[in-house]
Amino acid sequence: MSNPLTFPDRFLWGAATAAHQVEGNNTTSDWWEWETDPTPQAPLAEPSGSACDHFHRYKDDIAMLAEVGLNTYRFSVEWARIEPRPGEFDREALQHYTDMVATCVNQGVTPMVTLQHYTLPAWVTHAGAWTNPDFPGLFARYTRHVLEHLENGVPYISTINEPGNTITRGYLGTFPTPPFIRDLDAFDAAAAGLNAAHRAARDVIRELAPATKVGMSHALQDWHADAGGTPVMEWARELHEERYMAETAEDDFIGVQSYTRLEVNAPRIIGPVSSALLRNRRLTQSLVLPVLRRQAAAAVPTDGAPADGIRRTLMGYRWAPDAVEATCRRVAKLFPGKEIVITEHGVATDDDTERIEYLREGLRAVHRLIGDGLPITGYVHWSLLDNWEWWDGYRPTYGLIAVDRTNQERRVKPSAHWYGELARTNSMPA
Repeated sequence: MSNPLTFPDRFLWGAATAAHQVEGNNTTSDWWEWETDPTPQAPLAEPSGSACDHFHRYKDDIAMLAEVGLNTYRFSVEWARIEPRPGEFDREALQHYTDMVATCVNQGVTPMVTLQHYTLPAWVTHAGAWTNPDFPGLFARYTRHVLEHLENGVPYISTINEPGNTITRGYLGTFPTPPFIRDLDAFDAAAAGLNAAHRAARDVIRELAPATKVGMSHALQDWHADAGGTPVMEWARELHEERYMAETAEDDFIGVQSYTRLEVNAPRIIGPVSSALLRNRRLTQSLVLPVLRRQAAAAVPTDGAPADGIRRTLMGYRWAPDAVEATCRRVAKLFPGKEIVITEHGVATDDDTERIEYLREGLRAVHRLIGDGLPITGYVHWSLLDNWEWWDGYRPTYGLIAVDRTNQERRVKPSAHWYGELARTNSMPA
């Protein structure tokens, strides 16, 4: 009989949520404006509404996380609640998130906080969002108010969740989201603004909470390309990943979030042509970006078996739980010795046995990485609850805990018990 696969002592075993996806009624955010607009600027499956009512039920939800055996909860604080209008800070909202941290501590759960997870206050977006020269200062001011109220302290803070997704979708129109801009120059300005905001927030955190580890959580793909597709792959990876990863050198940890594998294939002759095309910004703006938008739109979730015969999740993603191995190895090569926390990894499926399969395959890959000496200190499953999945609404189910939205009742799934037992023993079958 094979020996079990053991993990390092004090390994972080967690689950995650994001405020807008679970709290409900985030009425002062830019996404809420989109969801309730009678003439929305982009398609949306359904509004978030009351979501999982986690704003009021967080104590029970955190207790369930602890009861199944997990020791870490990653959640986001909501800027739109904390500063609903410019310079007006809501003390009750700040106290709410302080209480969430205290609840984690009281349950023996490590709190891992994200300061910005896709949504912004509506007034921030109206003022130019990430392209506003004042944005880094505004984000730093918000960060300062949060840090001054988290009395129990937080061991890990991620300033911004998935910067590449935030900016490419908001400024290039791949899965269009606020602020619904499609312009390469604005994209460059927004990316620079985001990086500056991260640096400003990091400075505040190190001033007020020097023991807190600070980083960003990056959405990283396991990229594959043939000779013809390599120029497009490298261009897309730079836009989506590398210009934000450049900020990671000064961070305390790197958050890695991987869900799938992407293949960019084309006839060899296309390689030189696309390389020349991508060097011309005007042609890229008018020819390349519309193609990418059409490809993204074609990748939306569908019912039934995929026509291409490839195993896919409810999000339309290629089934690839081991993609996290390739992305972590790439990060470790770029930043040798830097602490890595897998801040999201999970699968949208309505078959919970598939979730266990996904967890098992992904964690075996993580164990291989640790065995090879990569400094991975934690694994956080997405997500704790079946929640509102942005433009796809409530159909894609990622949660370890099911939520009946007719009455907000919770049901712990078998995958949560399977994962929780692994966390309790700090090991899994070989």
